[in-house]
Amino acid sequence: MKAPDRLLAMNAAHAAFRRDLDRLATTAGHADLDDPRRRAALLAGWRTFKTQMRKHHEGEDDHIWPRLRERLAGSENALSVLAEMDAEHARLDVLLKAVDDVLEPPGQRGAGGGTGRPGRAAAEAAVRELHEALSAHLAHEERDALPLIAMALSDAEWDDVMDAIRASADLAFVAEYLPWLADGATGEELERIETIVPPPFRAVYRQEWRPDYARTARW
Repeated sequence: MKAPDRLLAMNAAHAAFRRDLDRLATTAGHADLDDPRRRAALLAGWRTFKTQMRKHHEGEDDHIWPRLRERLAGSENALSVLAEMDAEHARLDVLLKAVDDVLEPPGQRGAGGGTGRPGRAAAEAAVRELHEALSAHLAHEERDALPLIAMALSDAEWDDVMDAIRASADLAFVAEYLPWLADGATGEELERIETIVPPPFRAVYRQEWRPDYARTARW
């Protein structure tokens, strides 16, 4: 029997971030943001992206990195990598806010699809900086941080970490999370992504979560 992919959810999220970064860059650079429908689609995609990114980083900061620090306290290299992860997350928080402030000025949030019209140059610049920083962070994490999981944690310990992350998520988040991961996936890739949640939730995903997600135009 093939061993389960311990990092399936992590790697699927990274792929989804890269997918949405490209969509964000394309939409911010080329879409007619004076068109209310295109603007609403951009904001819907952006809101999903930032929600998923913030929750992903929260799971790492609160549950994964602390466990690795505990187990790898004697490794200067490991601790240096984890400190870099913290610094990059903090930088990405700043860049997320910068894009947020361009796409949805603070005084105009929560009013339907948003009434502010971002200047194209400002939107492109903020999105470009986020795209570059997050792309570099994902590559750095995959190269240097994720291998620490296999080095430091047993399968049972990793399962405990993942259980803690799942317990921190409410149902509304989970109902968007799996369709977001699976957006655009087909065939074997889609089947693998669906295994991230337990079997009872897969039926709910197919019957409710995926159709609900598809009703909203994004990007």
